[in-house]
Parts: sequence; structure tokens; C-alpha cells
Amino acid sequence: MASILKRQAERWGFLEASRRSLDRFARPDTLVVVAGQQPGLFGGPLYTLYKAITAIAFARDLEAATGRPVVPIFWIASDDHDFEEVRRIIVGDGAAEPREFEYPLDAAPRGVSLSRIPLADPIADLVRGVDEALAPAGFRKEVVDRLRGSYAPGSGWIDAFARLAGGWVVPWGALVFDPGDRDAKRLALPVFEREIELGGRSSEAARSTGAELEAAGYHAQITRTGQELNLFWHGEIREALRLSGDGTLRLAESGRALASRELLANARMRPEDVSPGVLLRPLMQDYIFPTAAYVGGPAEVAYWAQVNALYPLFEMNPPAIVPRAGATILEPRVAKTLERFGVEWSSLAGDVEVVIREALSRFLPVDFPALFERERSGWIESMRRLEAAVTSFDPSLQAAVETATGKVIHEGQVLEKKLMQVWKRRHEESVQKIRRARGSLFPRAGLQERGMSILGYEAHHGPGLIEELREKVTKPGAHVLVSVGG
Repeated sequence: MASILKRQAERWGFLEASRRSLDRFARPDTLVVVAGQQPGLFGGPLYTLYKAITAIAFARDLEAATGRPVVPIFWIASDDHDFEEVRRIIVGDGAAEPREFEYPLDAAPRGVSLSRIPLADPIADLVRGVDEALAPAGFRKEVVDRLRGSYAPGSGWIDAFARLAGGWVVPWGALVFDPGDRDAKRLALPVFEREIELGGRSSEAARSTGAELEAAGYHAQITRTGQELNLFWHGEIREALRLSGDGTLRLAESGRALASRELLANARMRPEDVSPGVLLRPLMQDYIFPTAAYVGGPAEVAYWAQVNALYPLFEMNPPAIVPRAGATILEPRVAKTLERFGVEWSSLAGDVEVVIREALSRFLPVDFPALFERERSGWIESMRRLEAAVTSFDPSLQAAVETATGKVIHEGQVLEKKLMQVWKRRHEESVQKIRRARGSLFPRAGLQERGMSILGYEAHHGPGLIEELREKVTKPGAHVLVSVGG
């Protein structure tokens, strides 16, 4: 495994920067902390970096606690085939309108693992687009030069991701690993062989555990019938392996039948054409690495409830599961907006119109919300007195009084709403500032870390930003606000 890691580091240009970690990995008492992630376009969303940072910090703390060398491993999920999920990224930093970039679906081969996708000519256009989007940024040239050096036509999707993302994490002692490597697959062959021999028992274990979770009121993250292997065979395309009623195997797309012995022979001859499924990948990981802990996102941590059921079948022990840390980056101009309007950053995760109304109400020349609230109480009290007098005269007028009361309250609310609309128009600049703050902290109404790239922030704040994130995004499971640039 050490020689594979060394060869891959050399391929991506990280050999010198990785030598110390490679030497430490080769020691017999070394442990590793693994963080795995799909290779998203241009390094993927921010949480990709946060996951790696969490693994690096946890490895450091584990080493201090145990006295044993602990090396962080950044595992690129190159066997994944969900190209739709990795081909888009949003670049921006809150200073300008974020722009989404997407690699064309028809520029990549269909139905193959990400490890088999080459970059075609459209990637050069996307890099030029990022260059234009970052035009005002002070560190734009350094960022775009690294991007252009990683993502070029003819390079592989995995190699491009590894070169860019590795530049962020290798200096802190992490080793980047591509499990699609032929030699790595050969090393993991006993895991694949065992899965074939089990003949669906691992899927049945996951299905049974999932049923228990649902019976207890939880959600099963991974659906299995017990009639499939947790392996894929990669010929022209990547195909799942299903079990037929007579115990033979069948490729899900082509329908080709395979005997178990034939699949075993093929796997031994061409291990690079075998891909572990989501349930088997952790078993491969822990077979080829001395894994002490795995750092995962919320969905990954949840599916380990089912993954754990497979370990006894392989006579292995599962690692500790560590939830990754998360963060929201707060830009200086956004921070000024929040301070000026007295807005708590987390409140912008909700209805921005409510936040705008409450913020602007504090700048009205008259405290109209308080005035309306006081007067509303008076209207209600007046209508109650009218109700008592009218209904004592004629009880049949009860409904009419209630309708009149509702109209009085409604008309008051309409007036208050119109007043706030006038105030908004007069203070449209303030409204737009709050909206931009929301767009920076929660782009497209989602968590910043789930869609935004680090590139825009790095272009504006330089390499010190990533160092600051490494210092602050360290506590497993915590989400922190990171103020930058002032």
C-alpha cells in the first residue's frame, strides 16, 4: 500500500511534499484516519475541504492521545458513477452574484465510473469562465493558474481533482488516494472474493438491519433486497450484479448471466474492472488500510448503521465513525450588513422576508409595529364592549359582531403591511443588502458549504484563508462561523 501511495503522489506532483507522511505510513504501528469524497468539479463544494480538514485535525489529536503515528488519508471516490452529482459547482464569495459552472453531460461517456471520464475541450471554456468571474479578486491569477494546471483537456477527471484538492491538504500531512488504481484493487481482491462467496448474504444483512431501523422509527439509508451483490462489474459500462433465482449472477444492464466462478476468475484477472458498492467500500478501505476512524458527512454517518452489519461476515472490526465539521464563511461586507441591521446570521436560513421586515422596522421614524400592536389591543377591547352591548340587545347579532371584529383587525393588518411596503421601497438599498447577505451565507436557500466552491473565497483572500479554516474547522460535528478578511 505504501508503494501505491508513493506512486500516486508522484503522478500528481506531490512526492516531495508527501515524503514525511509516506515514511510515517510505512511504519508498522501506524494508524490512519480516512475521509472519502466524490471528486466534484473544480474541487467540489466547500464541505469537501471541511471533511478533509476534520480528518487531519482528528488524526493529529488521535496521535497525541495514543502515541502512535496517525496519517490522514483523503480517499477519492473514483469508483462512483453519479456524474450528474459532481459536474456542477458555484463560484462566488458574496462580493458578486455567484455563477454556476457545469461540465456538459454529453461531453462525458455514459454509464462509466468517474475514474474513466476524460476531460474534453469544454473544460477549457469553464476555466476561462471562472477566470472572468474572479476578475476583481486580488489573488485571482494564483488560483486560476492552479486551476488551469489541474483541469486541462486530455487529463482524467480523477487526476484533475487530485491535483487541485491535493494542493489544499497535502501540505498538512494528508495523503491523497485513488482506489480505482489496478494495484489497489488487486490488494483488495480478498474482500471482493468474499463478497462473491457470500452470494447476497451481505445485502441481506443490510436489508435486515434497515428493517430493524425502520421498525424502531428510524430511516434506512440504503435499500437492499438481499438479491444482489455489493459489487459492480465494469466492462463497457458499470453494471450492478443481481442474483437470479437459481443462484447465478446477472449483469443488471446487459442481462448477461455469470456463474460465481466466472466472476471470480474475471476479478482475479482484471481487478480494475471490479467496483465496490456503497456498502462494500468501507470493507475495502479497512482491509487495505489500518483504519482507526472514518470521517463522514451526515448521510454517511447514518448509513454506517447498516454498514456495521457486514463486518462480522468479513471477520473484520469497523472503525470509529467521526462526523465532519462544517463552517459558514462570513465576508467583511456581509458582516457589516448584519451588524448594521442587527441580524443574527443564522436567522437568514429562514424566511428572508421576515428578517427584512423585522430589521427595517427598527429604522422607522415611528415605532409603527409597536404602535399598531397597542392600537390593535384597543380595537379588540372596543369591539368587545360593542359585542356586549349589541348581543344583550339582540343575541342573533353575535355573528355579525364577530365578522365586524375580524374586518377591523384585518384592515389594520393591511394598513401595516402597506406601510412596510412603502418603507421597503424607500429603503430598497437596505433590502438588497440583506438579500445579498442571505445569498452569501445561504446561497439558493441552502447551506453555503453544500454548493459553493472555495475558489472564489481563496481568490479574494489568498492562501491564508485555507490556513484559517484549518485552524477553526476542527471540532467533529460542530458548525462554526468563520469571519474572514477583517
